[in-house]
Amino acid sequence: EGPQFTDAIDSCTETEDEDICLPINTVNRGGSAAAAAVAADRRLHFWEAMICGAISRSAAQTIMHPANTMKTILQSSRRGPEKTPLSVMSFTKWKHAKHLTRGAGAQLILSIPHGAVNFAVLEFVRRQMNVIVSQSRYADAINRNFGPGMDFLSSALSTICCSVVSTPQMMICDNIMAGTYPNLFSATKNLMKDKGVAGFYTGWWPGIAGKIPSYGLTWTLFEQIKRMRNSMSDRPAKDIENSIMGCMASATTVCVMIPMDTVKTRLVTQLNYPDLVPYNGINDCFKRVLKEEGIGAFYRGLTPRLLSVVPMIGIQFGFYEFTKKLMLAKDHKTSIEPARGRMTKAEMKRREEEAEEERSREARLLQEMAMEVAADDDQPFPAPFPKKKGWWAKK
Repeated sequence: EGPQFTDAIDSCTETEDEDICLPINTVNRGGSAAAAAVAADRRLHFWEAMICGAISRSAAQTIMHPANTMKTILQSSRRGPEKTPLSVMSFTKWKHAKHLTRGAGAQLILSIPHGAVNFAVLEFVRRQMNVIVSQSRYADAINRNFGPGMDFLSSALSTICCSVVSTPQMMICDNIMAGTYPNLFSATKNLMKDKGVAGFYTGWWPGIAGKIPSYGLTWTLFEQIKRMRNSMSDRPAKDIENSIMGCMASATTVCVMIPMDTVKTRLVTQLNYPDLVPYNGINDCFKRVLKEEGIGAFYRGLTPRLLSVVPMIGIQFGFYEFTKKLMLAKDHKTSIEPARGRMTKAEMKRREEEAEEERSREARLLQEMAMEVAADDDQPFPAPFPKKKGWWAKK
C-alpha cells in the first residue's frame, strides 16, 4: 500500500514557443506541455481528486489482491504444536492457491472510499501547506531545507484522516483473506455483533502505527528521488518514470517496515486462532513472535509483500495520472480561467500587469501596421486608425 504523491517544488516546462513556469503549489508529474499548461492554471478540485483516487486505488488493489492475500495468510499463520509454517512455495499447491482470491470483492468495494478520501485529503493538505509557505519571504529556504519534513507531515495527517475508512477495510479484508470470515457480509455482521461499531476499529492503533511511518517514508523517499531526477534533467518526468520512482520508494519502505506490518496483521487476524493465547498489544506481539518463532517470522511475508505493494504503487500512479489528465483536459479545451482565490495578491497583480502590457503591445502593432498601409502609394484610401477599445484591437 502507499499514498499518492504530489510535487511541491517550482518547475518550468520549456516548449517551442515559450517557457511555462508552474507556481510552487502546482502539481506536475510530467507529461506533455499542454498538460503542464493546464496544471499551471489550477489543481484538481476536491471532488475530482476523490474520483481519481477512488479509480486508481480500487484498480490497483483489485489487480494485486492475490499477492496481498498470500502476504496476509503467511503473516497471520501462527505455528501451533507439530505444525509446519507456510511458505511462498506452499501456494504452488492447489489447496493453498485456491484461497488467493478470497476477499477480492470486498477489497474492490471498500477500496473505493479509501482511495477517494486518501487522495483528496492528501492533495488538500499539501496544497494548504504550500499556500502558507509561499506567503513567507523564506519560501525557497523552507522548501529546500524542510521539504522532506513537510512531505512526511502531510502524509501523516492524510493517513490519520483516512483511517476512518481504511481501518474498517483493513479489519474486514484481512480477516476474510486470513479465513476468519467467508465474505463481506459475514465479516461485517460478526464484527458488528461482537463489539458494535468499535469492532471495526479494533486494529486502529496497530494499523495507524504502521501506516504513518510507512506512508510517510514512501512519500518522502519518492519526493527525494524525484528531486534528484529533476536536478539531472530539465525534461518533466513521464508517467512511467513517476511509476518507477514510486516503485523504488515503496520497495525500500517495505523492506524497512515489514516487521511492523507483520505485527499489525497478527493483531488484526488473531480471532482466527481462538485456541491460542491472544496477543496483548503491539509490544507483547513483537516480543512473543521474536521469542517463539524467531526473527525470520517477521519477514515471512516479505516476498509477497514486495510482489503486491511495488506493482500496486506503479499501477496506482498510472491510473491516477490518466484519470487526472482526463479531468484537466476539459479545462484545456474550454480555457477556464484560474480561480483567483488560490492566488496571492502579488500573483494577481503580476498577472494583471502582464495582461495590460500584452494589450498595449497588440495596440502598438496594429497602429504601426495601419500607418504602413496608409503610407502605401497603391492604397486608395487611408487605413482607419485602430482605437484601443475597438473590436479589431481585441483580435
